[in-house]
Amino acid sequence: MNRFKNIALRLLPPVLVPKAWGSPYEAANWSPRRGTVPGASPTDARNDLTPGVRTELVRKSRYLHKNSGFVRELVGNMAIYSTGDGIRVQAQSSKPDWNRAAEDYFSLWSARCEVTRRFSFEECQSLVCRGIDIDGEYFVHKTRDEDGEPRIQLIESHRIGDEFGSKDTIDGVGLDAWGAPVFYRVLEDGGKARDIPAESLLHLFEPEWAGGVRAHPTIQHSINHVLDEMELLALEKHAVKDNADVSRILKTARGEIDDNGDFVVGGTGGTGEASDPVSLQRIVGGKLVALKPDESLDSFQSNRPSPTFTGFLEHLRRDSALGFIPFEFAADSSKVGGAGVRLIVAKADRRFSFRQMILERRFIRPVWAYVIGDAISRGLLPPVAGWWKISSVPPRRVTVDAGREAQQNRADVEMGLKTLSDHFQELGADFGEEIERRASDAKLILETAAKYGVPVDMLWKPSGGSSVMQPALTPQPVRESGIPAKS
Repeated sequence: MNRFKNIALRLLPPVLVPKAWGSPYEAANWSPRRGTVPGASPTDARNDLTPGVRTELVRKSRYLHKNSGFVRELVGNMAIYSTGDGIRVQAQSSKPDWNRAAEDYFSLWSARCEVTRRFSFEECQSLVCRGIDIDGEYFVHKTRDEDGEPRIQLIESHRIGDEFGSKDTIDGVGLDAWGAPVFYRVLEDGGKARDIPAESLLHLFEPEWAGGVRAHPTIQHSINHVLDEMELLALEKHAVKDNADVSRILKTARGEIDDNGDFVVGGTGGTGEASDPVSLQRIVGGKLVALKPDESLDSFQSNRPSPTFTGFLEHLRRDSALGFIPFEFAADSSKVGGAGVRLIVAKADRRFSFRQMILERRFIRPVWAYVIGDAISRGLLPPVAGWWKISSVPPRRVTVDAGREAQQNRADVEMGLKTLSDHFQELGADFGEEIERRASDAKLILETAAKYGVPVDMLWKPSGGSSVMQPALTPQPVRESGIPAKS
């Protein structure tokens, strides 16, 4: 039986060969009813994403970001909800005083950290986040200015590469025998190229494979959809304009129009005498048109764009948003409600959290180590154990029901199921700063109450816990810690 099958496979045309004889996996079998999938045999991602392919994807992606409101909304939402007003850094060494000093130094440096002094560290985070989605990657050069101060230089993806090709690099990246980056070739103005060591350049991207060197735009899968949508909308708008220019249609049974025009005003219709439209217009008002017996004048009504067309555009946008952020979150949430909205917001929040992790591990931590390490080496900060350890405070998490979640958070904190540090981190606040502020506020309340002889409750709770105002308390001596001394 197996011998008969082998002979049949050699003699029969491919169209007549049963699919079950080719492979038990139906997706691997060829079918005349399906088109051929483009692409060569499976290989490393670096071979699929050649310099020409990557450049073309970046070119189209930048075009869509400039001209498509939907793409701008996708990219903007990712940047706004991932970075917000900046991902803050908290030092995590064993010395609290050193942590505050290091954070203050880094905050001062962050004000104008970019080599051109045009962008702050928070703005650089937003630029990098947008660049990852539009170009697929971003590069940050750890350098110094003319005064020797540490700075960062933002390098866009088109600045890394080999203009004429080279055996030393793969699309501008030099690798060692293990595939680790050794240097990056930067294309400067004037056609010159400069190699920057890999330890001085940060390559920021979302990895999707282990065999790749460069990265493609995050929105590359939606390029054709959005381009088709823009072209269809342009054609449909042109058709709507043409239809809007036509107000009436003259229909005739003869199938032709006289040389005198589309219709005759005040002419004769048939063999009898026609009424004078001018005289009738004076009597009944409005405009009167006299037509021949075989003609009719109808108002033109256009049905473009049709509901089917708008639904087709929504399908293109929905498919374009898949793999990025939920379509309902970015464009239209009117068709979902209740649990559906919470699911969409939760999915979007996970996507933002992943981008925040990429920025923290590939951008914020190396920059902190570069800046603080330089300050320690120059004696501006004392060396301590674990000076490189940090934690990040992302912006406030997106939520769909702030009141309900705030109530649940209070309950979790009171029950000990959640720590105060986790609670403040979800709000985008620094735990140490908030505790310092609470202690300072509490001390000020106690001192002010003792100074003016009023109950403490009246300063932080106007009703004082009851509807009747309590009498003033006798001022008590206040210790340095802000706690009234026992009598």
